[in-house]
Amino acid sequence: DTQPRRIKNLTKKLVSNRQLEFINGGWCMHDEAAPYYVEMVDQTTRGHQFLVKEFGKVANPKGTWQIDPFGHSNTQAWLLSAEAGMGSLFWGR
Repeated sequence: DTQPRRIKNLTKKLVSNRQLEFINGGWCMHDEAAPYYVEMVDQTTRGHQFLVKEFGKVANPKGTWQIDPFGHSNTQAWLLSAEAGMGSLFWGR
């Protein structure tokens, strides 16, 4: 809510025109070392709900990434998979 209306409108236009895309779309990038799976799913769901509320369904992420992974849990693999609607995945180390 702190951005000027002009910036908000420009961002919405870029998203609507598919010139700006959100990757992963979680509220934050959660830790994978010890979190309980419910928190992983909740933060991803919260982020996706925010994007849809602010920008519409066109903003739903289709790609995801994970930087510097030390291994992924089953939950993380599902959150980053085609079953969750993702069409691409980048893993970097």
